[in-house]
Amino acid sequence: MKEGLFFLFLFNFIPISAQYCCTEIGKVLHYTTIDKKQEKTLKDSALVRDVIHENERIVVDLRWYGDSYSPTQIIDGTNRETFIYRKKTGITEFIALDAEVENTEAKLDYLSKYPQKDRSRAEKEYDEYSKYMHAEGRISIPIKENAGMDEELPPCKYTQKIGPMRMKASLEGKYKGKERVHTPAGDFDCIKIYTESKAKFMLFSEKEYSMSWYAKGVGIVKEERYNKRGKLQESMTLEAIRKQGNN
Repeated sequence: MKEGLFFLFLFNFIPISAQYCCTEIGKVLHYTTIDKKQEKTLKDSALVRDVIHENERIVVDLRWYGDSYSPTQIIDGTNRETFIYRKKTGITEFIALDAEVENTEAKLDYLSKYPQKDRSRAEKEYDEYSKYMHAEGRISIPIKENAGMDEELPPCKYTQKIGPMRMKASLEGKYKGKERVHTPAGDFDCIKIYTESKAKFMLFSEKEYSMSWYAKGVGIVKEERYNKRGKLQESMTLEAIRKQGNN
């Protein structure tokens, strides 16, 4: 009986340990970013705003706050990122842009401005509005525990339409093995991922090259961005992990 309970415990514990994101509501991740190009040092914070436990997955809502390093002065953040831990595969998916979520939230916001009795009219008006402003696709990175060296990420694309204008983004990359990373917040065993991302808006286009390190129970602990010649332009490092409101 004890042996059976042990294996049941082990079976339940292993997937949880593979979450490459923080799943504790109210935890604040503090980062320092050094911008070599503009010769600036920035302090940013990411708050675990919400965690939803479902049968097959855990969804983490992360909100970023620019230049707000003080743990006692966290204000509402609009820069949103999502982590989804899928229990069956053990993969943590980092989602930077998601058209399905954005379209749903835009529709709910639009309909909320109408009384319930005008719901039918509001739905029709939103259908017309969505032809003017709409998004498609998703930019995401699956963080795999046992990915092979130089195994390629699934390429992904995202498009946002605003009238005649289009904003397009795409991402591809490779897994670069595992590496132990030293930060002011501690030492972490990380999965290392290289990405190449492109963004295009009207006549302007930009390409970014990044190396990111993700740790279990935390998420991103270090990130470096380079120009096309491989020169380091910006680096971000985890400085501390605190509970919201605690010094």
